[in-house]
Amino acid sequence: MKKIVVLSVFNYFSGVMARRQLAACAGRTAAILSIMVSTAAAAERVPSPVAPSAVKKSGAVSKPSATASDAQNGTRQISTQQAMYQFLIAEIAGQRGRTELAAQGMLDLAIRLRDPRVARRAAEIAFQARQTTEAKIALLLWLELEPESQLARQALGALLGTNGPLAKVFETMTQWLGGENAETKYAAVLFAQMPYLLARYPDRLKIAMAVAEFALPFQHMAEAQFAVGVTAMMAGNRDAASAGLDRALVLRPGFSRAAIAKAQLIRGGTENGQAVGASDGDAAAANFLAGFLRDQPAATDVRIAHARLLVGMRALLEAREGFRRAAGEIPADPELPYAIGLISLQIEDLAEAETQFVRTLGLQPRDKNPVYFNLAAVAEGKKDIEAALNWYRQIAGGDYFVGAQLKIANLLVKRDGFEAGRRFLRDAQKAQEVDADLPDTATQLVLAEVQLLRESGGSKGFAEAYQVLTTALEKKPESTELRYDRAMLAEKLDRLEAMEEDIRTVIKIKPDHAHAYNALGYTLAERGIRLDEAYQLIQKALSIAPGDAFIQDSLGWVQFKLGRLEDALATLERAYAIRRDPEIAAHLGEVMWRLGKRSEAIALWQSAIKESPGNPGLTAVMERLAR
Repeated sequence: MKKIVVLSVFNYFSGVMARRQLAACAGRTAAILSIMVSTAAAAERVPSPVAPSAVKKSGAVSKPSATASDAQNGTRQISTQQAMYQFLIAEIAGQRGRTELAAQGMLDLAIRLRDPRVARRAAEIAFQARQTTEAKIALLLWLELEPESQLARQALGALLGTNGPLAKVFETMTQWLGGENAETKYAAVLFAQMPYLLARYPDRLKIAMAVAEFALPFQHMAEAQFAVGVTAMMAGNRDAASAGLDRALVLRPGFSRAAIAKAQLIRGGTENGQAVGASDGDAAAANFLAGFLRDQPAATDVRIAHARLLVGMRALLEAREGFRRAAGEIPADPELPYAIGLISLQIEDLAEAETQFVRTLGLQPRDKNPVYFNLAAVAEGKKDIEAALNWYRQIAGGDYFVGAQLKIANLLVKRDGFEAGRRFLRDAQKAQEVDADLPDTATQLVLAEVQLLRESGGSKGFAEAYQVLTTALEKKPESTELRYDRAMLAEKLDRLEAMEEDIRTVIKIKPDHAHAYNALGYTLAERGIRLDEAYQLIQKALSIAPGDAFIQDSLGWVQFKLGRLEDALATLERAYAIRRDPEIAAHLGEVMWRLGKRSEAIALWQSAIKESPGNPGLTAVMERLAR
């Protein structure tokens, strides 16, 4: 039985790694050999700190060398040529069936170079060789060097058996640590990953209690207290979470992950025993991280977390400076100039946005499409239609493809007229219809044509769009996307019966389509008809998607129409706290107005109009009530 379980773990990892096979040495290793040049050069100057050995009695993880003689010398160096030679020997051994030798050789190289890419390769080979000990060491090293690697966590979870009983997982971890009271070099990494490895188990309280008990022999290890704090936070025990994270930060004042977790705890609702609201929680968390950075200015991951929090608080200039400093500290990370570019684009600093997006492309991001899309947006901001078209045309697939096609069509409308834009989308649809691998893209392009017709304005555009969808539904009658969109157009054309028929069909095909229930309920409420039915439809939508701000807005609006003003006020305030949308602000302000809170309504509208200038719904309600 045990053998079967072990084999299933190896099979799992093989699936995760896309079932890679060792190929011919010259072709297989070309890309990885480039790693050797950079990492081995650094290793010539830096002592090698990892090997199977003991830890200091204080509980702090030591960094011993790989052999007894090296431990005495305190250093172990490797040249570029040696690293390349050892890498090739390990790969060749694997190809010739000497998998045990290959696994040990690659692991030794990973330990000496301390590069996460080599550690990953060592883990791959160890799994393929069915070497559990080497796989465990390689994965723990990989996670030590790259703590946020989801792939490494998945593989480590498979090796631990996190798809099985919780007690068995803790038994395995105890064995890894060498006994219940032993402290080994594995403990720090294992505790740091423990909250994420155990996240799939639904009983959060049980997890938190088990981790707290398991951590008792490791009172002086910061990672153990971090695990206690994070699992307690996941279980909703804020006091225990705060105590654990604070203890971790006392044991290691520069513990970045504990600081970030503490900020998440503060954002969640309390600080120093005092309740705080969502925006106050963000401010308190930002202040905490700013204080941490004053004491630990080299904590780049905390600086990035702080900058992201500032973006959510709309402190964009301060956030941009944070990302700039982080980019200076990690110049090879493409996400940082991309973040700077996004903020610059949002504040209309187009020159800086373009510079940062081009820099992002130079760093070879995993997905270039969003960068192309935003470079096109910069070109549009500069009124350079040709440059924008060139950037959009570089997007050949993926999530941004359809949006890019619609953007191209709109630019062609501006340059060559409406029919040119529409013809482009029709040609794109035909091209996708013949591609059997992309059936959904053709549907999305139909919806893009419909959007183009909507934007052309007037009832004529709506009527043509309605006909386009009718034709498309003749080919794909089961498409809920096409049918839902046609229902929305029917509402615009004041064809309420046709709208309701399409919505009922969508619900029949897809009973959990929350927005279908919401759309029909809101339409009835807006017209002031069948209000009780409208209320039931929106409640159904909310039961499917309880956190949706727009559905909560619909609920507040039907409560308003039913005369339940206080209920409407509370509901709309919740919706606006989730999403500061101008339409929600319009509804909330109208309820305030009816309740006699006119100064509050005006202040809300003025704030919303600054964030969304020219919004027609907001402008209409202000003109109607506040004139």
